[in-house]
Amino acid sequence: MYYLHSISYASHISQIKFETFSFEDKQLVFLTQKRYAIMRVVYNILRKRECCMSYADFHLHTYFSDGLISPNDLAAKLFRDQGLDYFALTDHDSMSGIEPFFRAINRFKEAGHLLKKRFIPGIELSLLNEATGLSIHLIGLFPYVTEKNYKEQLRRIDLVLGDFCRYRSENRAVKDLDARVKRAYEINLEGIADRFDSPETIIKFLRNKAKEKSVIRFHQNEKDGDVIQHPIPATYQILIDHWEELLPSSSKDKATLYVLRPDRPKTEQLAGIYISEGMSPSEALQLAEQHQGTLVRFSNPVLKELTVPEGLSLLKKARAVTILAHPAVDHNKVSYDDFDHHILDPLIKKGLDGIEVYYPYDPSHRKQSIERYYRIAQEHHLLVSGGTDFHGDGRIALGEVKLNIDHALRIINHNVG
Repeated sequence: MYYLHSISYASHISQIKFETFSFEDKQLVFLTQKRYAIMRVVYNILRKRECCMSYADFHLHTYFSDGLISPNDLAAKLFRDQGLDYFALTDHDSMSGIEPFFRAINRFKEAGHLLKKRFIPGIELSLLNEATGLSIHLIGLFPYVTEKNYKEQLRRIDLVLGDFCRYRSENRAVKDLDARVKRAYEINLEGIADRFDSPETIIKFLRNKAKEKSVIRFHQNEKDGDVIQHPIPATYQILIDHWEELLPSSSKDKATLYVLRPDRPKTEQLAGIYISEGMSPSEALQLAEQHQGTLVRFSNPVLKELTVPEGLSLLKKARAVTILAHPAVDHNKVSYDDFDHHILDPLIKKGLDGIEVYYPYDPSHRKQSIERYYRIAQEHHLLVSGGTDFHGDGRIALGEVKLNIDHALRIINHNVG
């Protein structure tokens, strides 16, 4: 009795499945075994190609907004990723990192690296939807801005976006830092109210630290002669950076999980920290469910906000390719239908160019969200974008979300008029 194995491929990255059949014909067995060996070789080649396949990431941040990484260090990471050939810097409400990033990219190119890589300058505007109260983010990409024309183009773009960016950068701390500190003090998170006489004392300390850091970072990035001079905002990252000074018995890892949006994996991660500190699993999970994301849940302070239509109009005036960022990121607060009715549908009618379909959503709805917004993008002939929302703070790694090059090239070649 002889046996052969049939191989089925759902795609070039699928696993090999073996089904056993009986045959008396020796020649058929030989031919099938030979075919199997060839297919194994092809399969391994395709797997190697997959590892090095070119892809894009159009959602990256540096410490010129709320990231933890410098433009130079981000460029170094991009250099080490052989497949990441198209990338966009999209700092929140600021383009101050663009010129340092161009300089960093050029240094790698002069050294013979990054020759095939393409940098797309961008920005991520923080906007308000009054109907839902949600903070909505619109990404603007400028694929026609290159190392040859960026000084001239940034001057033009700054004439349109500059006033908004400067206001947001100067005042972001009111919402992103001060409100979180007040929330932590109000609920006496890890006993912080027992150590300080008022939240204002903590805020003053952290704002001074942020100012010192901003001066150092401007100097390190040679910002003096740059076109864009938007200040570096004080964000929740400064709270994380100095959390252990405020609470020596706590940790930065815990602070990070307090300020990030709540989801199950982060809750379980926080519970794991509590367990490592000696808490029982049931108590740890209960406390983690209470505290993970607790510094996201604060009442919005008075801050001048642009509406979503106003933000779209501003980006179009600046000649950006306009992308709605992570439409399902607040799926735990608002349903798909309500979000689309209040936000996405009006944007499409007003000329939105695309949707960030591929995004590292909470696993509980990631697949469903990606499929939904891919379908909507196809139905309305919109561009499909995607990215990691990389901040350099460990919450996600480069390469965890990969945008297909065909989608990336459609964005790059899109006519903005």
